[in-house]
Amino acid sequence: MKHSISCAMARDLAPLYAENLVSGETRGELEAHLKTCESCRAYYQRITEKMEGDSMETARQEAMEIDYMKRIRAYQRTNAILGGIVSFLLGMLLPVGFLGLSVFVMQSGFSDYHWARLQLMWPIVLLRMAVSGIVVCLIYCGVNRMLRRKFS
Repeated sequence: MKHSISCAMARDLAPLYAENLVSGETRGELEAHLKTCESCRAYYQRITEKMEGDSMETARQEAMEIDYMKRIRAYQRTNAILGGIVSFLLGMLLPVGFLGLSVFVMQSGFSDYHWARLQLMWPIVLLRMAVSGIVVCLIYCGVNRMLRRKFS
């Protein structure tokens, strides 16, 4: 049967036709050829099935990559939260550490005077612990955010 385009040309154009990348005139010629030529029609069906399989595999792979990125982001968020908590706790221990250091330097231990003074100043010590914990936590969060932006 006489075709306006050859089978070789139809097979070359079939992938473009499957992706709707041919002009209207070429589309008409190729559709007319596929209606009359059984081997080219079979070839077109094979490549479209392969393209559908490839697109499904690509979609599956993209979904896996998105899932992986979500897991990485969740891991980073968890690490940031845990790091903030740990830095807050360590910051709270700074005033207690300084107090312990001063007791260590005195070497005589706590006298009754120091113990009574500590009991009176306990709310202030707690406030200092909270403030130093917050400051250390903010420093940690700032450095963490800066590094994430730098390496993103």
